[in-house]
Amino acid sequence: MPRTEHAVSTHRIVDFDRPPIVETALGVVFAPLSRWSMLHFGLLWQRFREQYPSTEIKMASGPGELRISSGEDLDFGALPIKALFVDNSGTQLVQVQRNAFIRNWRQTEQTTEYEHYENVRPLFERDWGTFCKFLDDEGLGRVEVVQCEVTYINHLVRGREWNTFDDVSRIFRVWGGASGSVRASQMVSFLTAFELPDGAGRLQVVVQPGIRRADSKEIIQFSLTATGKPQGSSVEDIMKWLDIGHVAVVTNFKELTTAEMHKHWGLR
Repeated sequence: MPRTEHAVSTHRIVDFDRPPIVETALGVVFAPLSRWSMLHFGLLWQRFREQYPSTEIKMASGPGELRISSGEDLDFGALPIKALFVDNSGTQLVQVQRNAFIRNWRQTEQTTEYEHYENVRPLFERDWGTFCKFLDDEGLGRVEVVQCEVTYINHLVRGREWNTFDDVSRIFRVWGGASGSVRASQMVSFLTAFELPDGAGRLQVVVQPGIRRADSKEIIQFSLTATGKPQGSSVEDIMKWLDIGHVAVVTNFKELTTAEMHKHWGLR
């Protein structure tokens, strides 16, 4: 894709022409909102409806359970669900649950061009501001941030980046492959975590095989997630940490993969 100038060009740390990325997420996890109810999802959508005219309701991310005791009323505010507000292209969306706010870009069959961080960052800040103003207007309280998250999900497709699992050593610098009397690899999967500099949090890297739902292609999913707690709950603190998380994800994507893959993806 052609390189263009952006307002926050300092965020373009690593740049590929054909990155294998299919989804990004910038998120904030906070203490559960005690006054939140199912009705607030609909009220909140009115604030987002112009930019995100479509909605989805799904199970909430993270741990959650619903306890019902004999004689107790069901607490619908505690139902482990989340609302997704989606734009017309299907690529930009906001996810909200009673303890989290996530701003996603995702690839679709119609829109495959990767949306860079410097473009998504101001959209997150805008949408987070809308969410916080809604909480204030509805008397739902201010958020107490527990952690921020930056996640990048990549799909390495059989026939494109690899043909057999023995090719994984050509993708990842940290994978040496089998040796000795064992035969060809039947499956490859690993998880590792690194501490971020200055105690800012950690970076988790997950590599696992799978079948892509959209087209049934066999893939190796390569996910990098940076998590950590910002200095405070202000928007300035959140954005500062998201920048740290972004740097950790993109620099380690490059460091963990080989020069052969960098050439394949068109490293600039």
